[in-house]
Amino acid sequence: MNWYAFAPMADYKEVVHERLYVKAPGTDKLRKSAAGRLHHLLGSGWRETDRWQRGDHVEVRLERSGHVPASARKPRPAPEPTFERRRGPGGRGNFGQGRGRR
Repeated sequence: MNWYAFAPMADYKEVVHERLYVKAPGTDKLRKSAAGRLHHLLGSGWRETDRWQRGDHVEVRLERSGHVPASARKPRPAPEPTFERRRGPGGRGNFGQGRGRR
């Protein structure tokens, strides 16, 4: 039996750019909500890859890789619903009432 090493499929990589506001312009000290957001992202599997200092905020590039999430997969198309039309006497859909203008 021959064993072959298969190359893994392309990795799924997500990239996010977050704008985290600082306490004072020109500093690196984050606001409390921005620090909490960054802490949450780092704890949930994101890695910080780049950081740019802007005027009143710090722009951070975050990446994570792994399996493709279910929301990113294309769903299978649902089968078309089939309807049976119920026809009345005379073969028309109005059940033979045949009323016109009065």
